[in-house]
Amino acid sequence: MNKKYELICLISVRIDEIERDTVIENISKLIKEKGGEITETTPASEVSLGYAIEKEEKAQLVVFKFEYTNPDLTELKKEVESDKRIIRCFLRKELVKKIIPSSRRTTKKSEKVDLKDIDKKIEEIFGSVREDKPKTKSER
Repeated sequence: MNKKYELICLISVRIDEIERDTVIENISKLIKEKGGEITETTPASEVSLGYAIEKEEKAQLVVFKFEYTNPDLTELKKEVESDKRIIRCFLRKELVKKIIPSSRRTTKKSEKVDLKDIDKKIEEIFGSVREDKPKTKSER
């Protein structure tokens, strides 16, 4: 059974576009060589990093979504990380959103409440508080 994964790569901004495209192409080939099937690749976009990584404040972000049969992805990740133009990469199972069919959804129907009923309830609550309250010296 194929499992879905995401490979998130931060590529150095110090390289030109041609070299960046070569890095992306090499990663795609590597995934395919290892038996994966790429379902989606996001175009590279420049992002500001939360902290400097290898003295770089910005990076090119690329996300590869793919299906893979082999549960051991360590070799794939090691080979991707071996490229010095890649600052950081993260490999994780793809987050799958579960869609609940409308027939199984439970919705609460709001009940309309009359303001008079709310006033009565408030009177009941405060009335019982007043009765429970000990009397002061002046009330005795």
